[in-house]
Amino acid sequence: MALATTVSAQSNAVEATLYKPNLKSQADSLKTKQTVGLSIDLLPIIMSASTGNLGYSGQLWYGYNKFRIRGVIAGFQMPDKLMGNNDFKDLKTTATALIFDCFKNYNFKGWWLGAGVEIWNNTITSIIDNNNYNFNNYVATAGSGYIFKIYKNFYVEPWGAVHYILNNEKVSVGTTEYNTKKFQGEVSLKVGWHF
Repeated sequence: MALATTVSAQSNAVEATLYKPNLKSQADSLKTKQTVGLSIDLLPIIMSASTGNLGYSGQLWYGYNKFRIRGVIAGFQMPDKLMGNNDFKDLKTTATALIFDCFKNYNFKGWWLGAGVEIWNNTITSIIDNNNYNFNNYVATAGSGYIFKIYKNFYVEPWGAVHYILNNEKVSVGTTEYNTKKFQGEVSLKVGWHF
């Protein structure tokens, strides 16, 4: 009797299986693994225009998976009222930078965090003797932003950064001197495209 209950019959019916497409592999195939992009930062352009001068900013970047490395060049003139020293005027800066970013999401959109180094080549005019003086700043920088894709890979990118001046180079004229503040912050908006 016990032996009879353990015997099972074999069915000749064809086993039906439910087809489930592999959505994960399809989604993975849509990820942009690597790309090259260009962007323009509007802050140097607007800041310089407020002084009656031309400013520029350009960035070329390479992205791989969730990472991006950016080369930056910008030229601008600081408004005199933001300099913090009435004995100087016409602070002009050419900045070059190398920045490394990490994105939260794939496809180079959404939140990113970044850090890098910059060199600021500055020229400033003394009101006391009306001469121009050159000095450099070496800068550590950290920032964050958010990329909104507008159309395909065209994007706008609000962002902000904090800069720390690593050296103490200054300009001294008579009894007054100009040196760059150790900590500086900025917020801006970029527009760009990646391929």
